[in-house]
Amino acid sequence: MAGGPTMSSVSASVQDFDSITAYLSWEHGRLSRLLEDVGRFVGDADWPPALAAYGEFEMGLERHMRDEEDVLFPLFEARSGIVDGPTGVLRADLRHVRGCLVLMRAALQAQDPAAFESGRSFLGAMLPEHHAQEEHVLYPTTDRLLAPAERRAVVTRLVRR
Repeated sequence: MAGGPTMSSVSASVQDFDSITAYLSWEHGRLSRLLEDVGRFVGDADWPPALAAYGEFEMGLERHMRDEEDVLFPLFEARSGIVDGPTGVLRADLRHVRGCLVLMRAALQAQDPAAFESGRSFLGAMLPEHHAQEEHVLYPTTDRLLAPAERRAVVTRLVRR
């Protein structure tokens, strides 16, 4: 399916995506919805499901960030010849995200809704610009730098990781 699965999908298969942009942008939306679920549980002071949902969110986000760092960023740099341009900024963002994840997990374990919301607010302020840089520059540029068969191979690798 061009563009990606429906918004209600929580998992995907290789056949669902025709580009790196489609898959990784879909991942951004899926992860945002997971974090919204955690926020609802925290708002209800329902801590066991909040921790379980957060675990799924954190695991998914870590996988997404590794996909970018291990696959996409090196591929973009090799094909474009641009090293530490946009990928340098994006890598720095990911270090901040990882620090925030540690704080959010600690807040959930301590059942501290204010500390959790502080972390979620940080992500809410930082990620839109980060995602825009990826979805409007990095991902489509990488898609354009690859032949169709290469693009399909990368999408297959990302979906199956």
